[in-house]
Amino acid sequence: MKTMTHAKKTNHPETRTVVFRDQSADLRYLTRSTRTSEHTTTWKDGNIYPVIDVDLSSAAHLSRARGTEGTARRRETVSAGRR
Repeated sequence: MKTMTHAKKTNHPETRTVVFRDQSADLRYLTRSTRTSEHTTTWKDGNIYPVIDVDLSSAAHLSRARGTEGTARRRETVSAGRR
């Protein structure tokens, strides 16, 4: 029977709970990351976590892409390609 050996703890970066704050969509995500920050924020659970500001997350990108103006542009582009 083969026994499992675990990787040394020194081989893996330390992760901590942080909040990523999307500046453009005004969204916040509580997650684990190797990044940290001197800035902090209070989460819904009342705990204080380091906050990392990002300019544009995938959520903000999707919400912008689903906007009516963006949809109209995509339709025009697709229609133009079919002609």
